[in-house]
Amino acid sequence: MKIVQTEILVIGGGIAGCFAAIRASKMGKSVALLDKATLRRGGSVGPGMDHVSIGVHPESISYEEAREYAASAKKDLVDPNVTLAVDVHAYERVKDLEEFGVPLREDDGSYFIWRIPERHFCCISYRGVDTKVKLGKAVEKTTTKIFERTMGVELIKEGGRVIGAVGLNTRSGELTAFIAKATILCTGETTRQYIAPDGPFNTYFSPTNTGDAETMAYRAGAKMVNMEFLYWDYVTVRAGGGIVGVKPFDKMGKLINRNGEVLLNTPEESIMRCFIMQKEIIEGRSPLYWDLRDVPEDALKMYEREMSNEYPITKQWFKQRNLDIRKNLIPMKLDPCCVMGGPLVDERLRTSVPGLYAAGATTAFARAIVGASVTGDIAAEEASAYASAIGQPEAPEAYLRRLEEEICAPLARREGINPKELELAVRELVTNDVGYFKSENMMEYALGKLLDYRRDFTDKLTAASPHELMRCCEAKSIIDYAEMHIRASMYRKETRFRHLANYVHYRTDYPDTDPAWEKWVVIERDDGGEMTIGTCEVPELKEA
Repeated sequence: MKIVQTEILVIGGGIAGCFAAIRASKMGKSVALLDKATLRRGGSVGPGMDHVSIGVHPESISYEEAREYAASAKKDLVDPNVTLAVDVHAYERVKDLEEFGVPLREDDGSYFIWRIPERHFCCISYRGVDTKVKLGKAVEKTTTKIFERTMGVELIKEGGRVIGAVGLNTRSGELTAFIAKATILCTGETTRQYIAPDGPFNTYFSPTNTGDAETMAYRAGAKMVNMEFLYWDYVTVRAGGGIVGVKPFDKMGKLINRNGEVLLNTPEESIMRCFIMQKEIIEGRSPLYWDLRDVPEDALKMYEREMSNEYPITKQWFKQRNLDIRKNLIPMKLDPCCVMGGPLVDERLRTSVPGLYAAGATTAFARAIVGASVTGDIAAEEASAYASAIGQPEAPEAYLRRLEEEICAPLARREGINPKELELAVRELVTNDVGYFKSENMMEYALGKLLDYRRDFTDKLTAASPHELMRCCEAKSIIDYAEMHIRASMYRKETRFRHLANYVHYRTDYPDTDPAWEKWVVIERDDGGEMTIGTCEVPELKEA
């Protein structure tokens, strides 16, 4: 196995990973960045983006408003100190994006800002189809060593701390041990746990994000929280982007069911839109549509611009079907985008394991461009300070040899299980028997079947190529992640909506929200390799 020595290892080259690499490089550290895809278009913003929150800013919210909102985040089971840090530093990262060449301003030099009181924040609408391209070029200007088509497979832990990770080149099959003083996990939202209505790999977020970082963190002993919460979003059928997206209530148009009934009549109902949409679907009143025919022309023009920048394939899909947002109803669907859990971190993005940090949607607390950019920057600053205080670790050669044999075992098998078959079976199980409306009996069944799959099939996976070996590693991640999701869902005996009801844990057998459950469900791996589960309190907002 090849050995690469570095001070900071960043796993994931999306928004959080790029900002982490840039900050650590500026602090004089040697940095290695791994991305399973490519830096240019890797991550959830790879297809483009049309909005970014600006946090505390004269045209947005005050510091006092940010503190008030952060304090309220506790009921959403988010660390309020992370929430405040994101809002406070958001505009700094906006200015960084402008420095990197991302066109956030209008032609007259102003920002176009959507103010959305019911959603807390103000967003800059911008022309960001090449956001990731520009950010990737900014990383390339640093001293960061970039390893594309390289999947993080397993963290390396020695003496109670993480000292790097093993990476798999998905084209050559070469394994590399990246030995680092500090490691930052930045692989984004975990997709490919559920199956979307349009098929196994038509995921709303990046389909490469299979939970590798989260399951590596779990196996290394990190505490995991919020693993029970499924994130749903409303998207255009077979096209990705949502057209309406993040807009003020009076600019959204009408969401209607098959009978033409308007579903969202107040800002409060708008906040609960995903739950309302799911209820309509379950009760047989789908398909659902956006009716934008009465939306003012200035808003429609902004919609069209934004469609050209976030998931621009949407415009092609409209053209092929002769759909016009001014004349036609636009079909919508609900997509089970990802599970919104991850390693427990503090406001400095430290996990519970020394030497290991996490940023962006890999964590349970931050997402979107603003959350990813701010937390990536903070994590790198903290990891760099940690790296300055310790020596460079040595590669544990015997352990790495055993790990290499385990990772490469599917290549030696002539007969066995195709990883795509196992993955699909697990995802169908989670989709059909856990889902949006959860019940104890169905989840008990799902957990039993999942454990059978692991016992009977994971050591029979076969791979005829490096790509298939990657798929074997992904299948194992998907199984580990699914177990955490099911066990956490069974443990939380209440229903709870987080963040505009997009993040949902709905128990049909416990349909009410119980204030006694305003705490984290924590999953850990014990010294014997068993999954343990308990709770801990969400911290209070610290003094200014």
